[in-house]
Amino acid sequence: MPAFQLQLPELAASDAANDCSPAVVPLAAVVVAHPVMDGEGCTGNEKRKGRPAVHATGAARKAAYRAAKARVDYTDAPYIIDKLRETAAQLDCSVNELLQSMVRFAETNRNWKQVGLYGKRSGGVLQ
Repeated sequence: MPAFQLQLPELAASDAANDCSPAVVPLAAVVVAHPVMDGEGCTGNEKRKGRPAVHATGAARKAAYRAAKARVDYTDAPYIIDKLRETAAQLDCSVNELLQSMVRFAETNRNWKQVGLYGKRSGGVLQ
C-alpha cells in the first residue's frame, strides 16, 4: 500500500513561510535604506549608541591602569632568568605572567609569616 500524506492548508502556509529557497523580488520593489545624517556626520544607527566611554582619552585609560597596578623590580642570576624565559616560552606566556602565577601559587600554598624563608629552623625545629 502506498503511503498517503495529508496536506492541510495550515501546514502548506507554514511550509511556505519556512521555505529556504531564494525569493524572487522584482527590481521595482527593492528599497535602498540610507543612514540618517546628523549635522556632525553619519552615525549609521540612531537607535543604538553603545556604551559611553569610561575614560576620556587613551592617556587617561593608561593612567588609570597604572594607578591600579603596583610594580616590583625583580633581579636574579642570569641562569635563573634564562630558566624563567625558557619556561615562559614553553608555556606561551610572558615572563611577567609566569612570575605572577608563581607568586600567587606561593602565597596560596604556604604561610610565609609562620614558616619563614626556605623552611627556616627555630631552636633546631623546622617551622
